[in-house]
Amino acid sequence: MVRNLKKRVLILGGYGTFGSRIARLLSDRDDLQLIIAGPHRSKAEQLAAELPGPAEGLRLERDSVNLTAQLQTLHLDLLVHCAGPFQEQDYRVARACIDSRTPYLDIADARRFVCDFHRLSPAAEHAGVPLVSGASSLPALSSAVLAELRDEFSRIDSVDIAIAPAHRIDRGLATVRAGFESLGQGFPALQDGQWRESYTGAQLRKIQLAHPVGDRWLCDFDVPDLELWPRALPGLQNARFGTGVQPRTLQLGLALCARLARAHLPLSMPWLARQGHRLAARWPGGSPHGGMVVHIGGLDHQQAPLGYRWQVLGLGGDGTWIPAAPAAAMARKILDGTFSESGARACWQLLDLRDILLELNRFSVISACERLDETCGRQVLPDFQV
Repeated sequence: MVRNLKKRVLILGGYGTFGSRIARLLSDRDDLQLIIAGPHRSKAEQLAAELPGPAEGLRLERDSVNLTAQLQTLHLDLLVHCAGPFQEQDYRVARACIDSRTPYLDIADARRFVCDFHRLSPAAEHAGVPLVSGASSLPALSSAVLAELRDEFSRIDSVDIAIAPAHRIDRGLATVRAGFESLGQGFPALQDGQWRESYTGAQLRKIQLAHPVGDRWLCDFDVPDLELWPRALPGLQNARFGTGVQPRTLQLGLALCARLARAHLPLSMPWLARQGHRLAARWPGGSPHGGMVVHIGGLDHQQAPLGYRWQVLGLGGDGTWIPAAPAAAMARKILDGTFSESGARACWQLLDLRDILLELNRFSVISACERLDETCGRQVLPDFQV
């Protein structure tokens, strides 16, 4: 057996928007050898050269026919899968990790990919390796918020999650493709205790986040949380998620595309995704600030109405570090041996909220929680701030 002096971590899709940020977060450790991998070796080597610690670039594609053999030769301690979009992906990367006995972590936010991931558990348990899916804003961060607040409630009735990304940021094409190609697609969502159909781009609405993010327009979108929250909370009556882009005219255009797709009019979503990726970068207006909000409602232990509204804001373009933070925190747990349970599972309440926020200390990211009820109105709880 080859014994490495440093733990070897391969980040597949490592020079993309989120993979590169995960690499930079983990590069503060001097016990790691980072391997940046993707279809373009020059891009991988360029990022590896920019990292402060030991790193190398490698050409490796998620669809390689000999992926298992390649992973075996690399003798990895962890593979972090960031090569999205995950909406139409199968589990070939995860299966290759099982066959090569490589611990696995991904940043998927596709509902079926994450919610069905546990089906790999028997094979992963037999191989003795941990596999974790969804180590990103959803469901890793959102479920960490639930774990932090759960004991305040005697009953949770509703959850409403929204993500409002900044406009003035670098966007990965995979992220844009995932959004455009799902426009108009139907999905089940829990409403008033019943499973009803919504669709991506439905229910255009305005929400308000704290200053300086402010008012944002968003629509319904399918995410793992719409299924995982009801699984964890059988009495839940409502689960909702929305996201949107800036400026408002761009979001209105997306809502219109969703309606056209819903009406089965001929639209080339891959073409629209490419054009939207170019258009978003050049569209005037918008803000460099973005954020995420989790609103949980129910009853306190005296059976009085209770709500909590937790927010995290990324300022000055630093919001793109928020989805990368859970993966970095989960990677540390696997590498340090504090999480070593074999099997395959979603990243649901596997992380402490403070561990995730600790990854964001060096950036312009702030968080806070408000308690909302009939007795005390709105009360900001400063112990949640960073």
